[in-house]
Amino acid sequence: MSTKAKETHASRFTGRGDPQATLTLLWGLPRDARPGRKPGLTPALIGAEAMALADAQGLQALTMRALGERLGVSAMSLYRYVPGKPELLDLIVELAHAELPHELPQGRWEAQLQRVAHDAWALYQRHPWMLEVSAYRASLGPHSIRKYERELGALEGAGLADLDRDMVVAALSDLVRGAARNAVDARTAGQATGESEAQWWARHAGLLQPLVDPAVFPLAVRIGAKAGAEYGGTTDPARSFAFGLARLIEGVRVYAAAVANGDESA
Repeated sequence: MSTKAKETHASRFTGRGDPQATLTLLWGLPRDARPGRKPGLTPALIGAEAMALADAQGLQALTMRALGERLGVSAMSLYRYVPGKPELLDLIVELAHAELPHELPQGRWEAQLQRVAHDAWALYQRHPWMLEVSAYRASLGPHSIRKYERELGALEGAGLADLDRDMVVAALSDLVRGAARNAVDARTAGQATGESEAQWWARHAGLLQPLVDPAVFPLAVRIGAKAGAEYGGTTDPARSFAFGLARLIEGVRVYAAAVANGDESA
């Protein structure tokens, strides 16, 4: 992997900046005074403009220079408030997580877990750049930790052990993130490639048909045709998300009941 490729890959991870500076920024801890601060400019304002820039143009467009131009200041002046690009990424992730509700609705754990999943789905639709940020390393700001607390709290009545609860949250996160990525791709594919789904299929269908022998690929031909006619495209991300979420919740219910009944194989 080239040096540039490594840098691009590394830029997807949160927590790459100085730990003390990052946590000071995210938790609003007192900072050493620095000369030359522009009146009215704050980390919160810088973060909000950075998130708006990422919303509009994607994470690759988020540079200190572009952000400075958006705010009408030099890139160097931003370093008085945000130590660097790594810390800026942590900041906008934290601000996005701040949009999530703090409380859970009243009701059973199944309904609460559904609410958590739908809130995360909606957040990805508002801020698709979040799908470019790796979810492997946790963001360590208060709103990000509150998000995790809320996800775990949704399973309070499910009868799961602590580690089982954590694994359900991880499985839910993978489901939502994967479905949300497909939904964003479905929404942006036409603009990105210059052709609609119908145009893309029309350009390939005639060439592909004689190559895909129903005797060799019976399921792909039969089910693929039905799915394409039903969805009007390759897939229906929102429908897949709803289907997967329902199956995950049912699976958790069955697993919790088995554990409660002493089934060691569960």
